[in-house]
Amino acid sequence: MSNEAKSNNDIIKEEMEAIISDIIKVYNASGKRVSGEFEQGLEAVYGTNKGTLYGYTYLAGRRAGKMPPVESIKQWIEARGITPYSEKMSVTSLAWAIAKKIASKGTNSNNHLKIYEEVITPQRINEIINRVSQFNVNQFVNELEASLIILEKNK
Repeated sequence: MSNEAKSNNDIIKEEMEAIISDIIKVYNASGKRVSGEFEQGLEAVYGTNKGTLYGYTYLAGRRAGKMPPVESIKQWIEARGITPYSEKMSVTSLAWAIAKKIASKGTNSNNHLKIYEEVITPQRINEIINRVSQFNVNQFVNELEASLIILEKNK
């Protein structure tokens, strides 16, 4: 389908799918991939002339104040193959200790992956705006030409 045959909605859907694909590529290359839950949580929802991206924000870290789910940390520990430093400590206990520390101190900002900002750049947004604007200009010109033809016939 050429650009002229695409609607704003087609362009937005195409761009959102490309953004999701690029987010997954950056995520997989980051070394932060564990369960695949992040990828499964990415979703684009479309309306008339708009698209909304939904996904997890935990790659950008956690601020102190709220304890993360111990079960999620336990799954992360097991997926990473991490073992407690003491034979007397269970994986659940280690997960609880990590969750408690995150609740009190947050996570280290040096380890955060700002994946959305990395993929959805001002330049990319501008390119999408230009594509949609080009479609609108083409649509306007086509409608104007059609109107001029009708006016010519009605002389």
